[in-house]
Amino acid sequence: MASALNVMRLARKLSRSRILGKYLHTTSAGHQILTSPLPDVDLPSGNLTSLILNKVTKWGHHTATECSVTGRKYTYSQLVDGASRWAGMLTKMGMKKGDVLAVAMPNCPEYPIVLLGTLMAGVVASTMNSSYTAGEMHRQLLDCDAKMLIYEPALESNVDSALAQLQRPLLLVTNGPSARSGALNLRHVFEDSSIAFADPVELTGEELALMPYSSGTTGPPKGVAITHNGFSSNMVMYSVPASLPVKEATATTQGAFMCLLPCYHIYGILPICLVGLTVGVNVVTVPKFDPNTFVNTITSHKMGTLHLVPPLLNFLLHSPAVTTESMAHLEHIVIGAAPVSPSAAQSFKDKIKKQIFFQEGYGMTELMLTHVVPVGTDEVGTCGHLLPNVKARVVDTVTGEDLNAYEDGEIWIKSPSMMQSYFKNPTATAETIDADGWLHTGDVGHYDERGFFKIVDRTKELIKVKGLQVSPSELEDLLRQCPSVVDVGVVGMPDDRLGEAPRAYVVTSKMISEEFVHEFLKDKVAPHKKLAGGVCFVKELPKTATGKLLRRELKRMSMEGST
Repeated sequence: MASALNVMRLARKLSRSRILGKYLHTTSAGHQILTSPLPDVDLPSGNLTSLILNKVTKWGHHTATECSVTGRKYTYSQLVDGASRWAGMLTKMGMKKGDVLAVAMPNCPEYPIVLLGTLMAGVVASTMNSSYTAGEMHRQLLDCDAKMLIYEPALESNVDSALAQLQRPLLLVTNGPSARSGALNLRHVFEDSSIAFADPVELTGEELALMPYSSGTTGPPKGVAITHNGFSSNMVMYSVPASLPVKEATATTQGAFMCLLPCYHIYGILPICLVGLTVGVNVVTVPKFDPNTFVNTITSHKMGTLHLVPPLLNFLLHSPAVTTESMAHLEHIVIGAAPVSPSAAQSFKDKIKKQIFFQEGYGMTELMLTHVVPVGTDEVGTCGHLLPNVKARVVDTVTGEDLNAYEDGEIWIKSPSMMQSYFKNPTATAETIDADGWLHTGDVGHYDERGFFKIVDRTKELIKVKGLQVSPSELEDLLRQCPSVVDVGVVGMPDDRLGEAPRAYVVTSKMISEEFVHEFLKDKVAPHKKLAGGVCFVKELPKTATGKLLRRELKRMSMEGST
């Protein structure tokens, strides 16, 4: 019996090695480097806007961006003209190549135009969370060394307070009428024929393009310095037919993307705004989530592709407005920012009685997109395989040794799209990118024999119970299957006997007891994974704007004894 078992294991190992042999490479130093099953692609260089403008000119009559609330919209022709005029205006106002423009606006149809025009002029765009307090706004303006700020008039009070703290002048532009005397109105710039159109400035592509700020879940927010070539390479790597589940517009047809995920975040900027424009879709901007209009926006724009995060999928699962009829045009759901539960994906398919392609991916601000599930592959629960031109290693977090298939370790990445650095922060950069150029993601996961990756947890989020590792996300996936549980976050609590004890913060659709939750888990997890730290029922979980759970906030709640 033992002999037969060994033969089966050997056969399985040989099978895996044969498949992985196509894209698993062992170096002379013993490093096991994974590459994509897809062939490398030729990468563009130069001004990012040239790549986009070369694509969009053929869709001049189609709508490029549209506000879901006001209906304000711009055609692709108006997008190109507006971006060119904005670039000309920046030059007229004295902004030079390499200067930084901070953008503090909620999602709006002008946002992509501002980004394109800014990059055309060689100016760097630092995107800012529009819900920032005056203090947070001040810190980013100071850190990124902004010379200009464009903002929504509704933010005027915070802007004034931030400028008072900054104590140096900034060039100011508002997106709409402002009470500020003499303030320049962005929308007037688009209409002002006296402003000369500007062509994209000549660049090598190694110049900075955008500087979004990291979420700060592993430290204070840092400016992520990404070059023109970094963005353009990622767009091309993702846009291969095997990865991008969207058809280009034609002379008579056009799709639509919902841009609810914030434009200041890499998820909103890259796959929704920039890639969306290169395939000719109507980018429908949603300034904030409204449960009363969310489903109707999907239906009225006949959206075939949705870009979501798990909490939004969860909303659709529980919304009575979601029916087979209201989702009639839906074909793809792209999920990012956090893993989706396979049971949630299946429940959604069952609800609308339709086969939907769920495409998960993996990326981070410092890398942009590095993994996606291939088009037409039913692989919910994994983030897919590497994109072309990307390399990865899975490394033991203790020994630093490279690991084999199915062994969990920290994922290290090399990509043409990775950040140049954290802006003016060499210490943080060196802590993230090692001397050999590998970016240490801080995410723990593994790959299988096909090169598909699965993220298990963050290196700093693993709970240690009597020296044994407990994955919070594993417990969360299980608990989401518990009746009446809508959402859940798990953290470790200090415990004299256990070291740490897992505690669950649970959002429910109706009242249930702590004992009910414990009983649900009873036969599903090993003893060290049980919720020895207890169950706390809360109305909502602290999350980023893209739906990523803020575990440090849960830990703070735990330490303060708040429920």
